[in-house]
Amino acid sequence: MKTFRIIISVLFSLLVLAIISNLLISTLGLFFNIDVLFTGNYFNQSPSLNIKLIFVFKAIALLAFVFGVFVLISKINIVVKRDFFNDKLISCFETSGKLFLGAGILGIITSITEIVNRVLLNDLSHQVYLNIDSKGLYIMLMILGLFFILFSKVLDKGRKIQTENDLTI
Repeated sequence: MKTFRIIISVLFSLLVLAIISNLLISTLGLFFNIDVLFTGNYFNQSPSLNIKLIFVFKAIALLAFVFGVFVLISKINIVVKRDFFNDKLISCFETSGKLFLGAGILGIITSITEIVNRVLLNDLSHQVYLNIDSKGLYIMLMILGLFFILFSKVLDKGRKIQTENDLTI
């Protein structure tokens, strides 16, 4: 189990590093007008307010996702001990589920807004800095969030049944 925890920690660290570096590159490009990706857009115009707002909401969605993963990983010791009906674990699954669901909803809304911004407003400048997501990822996050919320309710019901059984014996 120790190697399992080490692998999870390494993967989580890589996830955080990838997301933070992506957010840093996009922040430098959109808010400080540094042409990090060498797109050549900064000779013509600065990013529009729409692009900046879409980026901020996508960044919030990504950070909520990372925090949800952190909440899950932080309670891995409870799972290793096989204490599945622990209140902290149940609360952890519910919190992670809500974070994943919120991140998915916010992400899909901003992705739709990005498409509208691109098609209707014809705002194509600096779109390269918004390519930090996948629409499918947000749908998967919503499904995963609903699953964790449902799973926490099932574990809570199981905990109540276990408590009742312990009292009747």
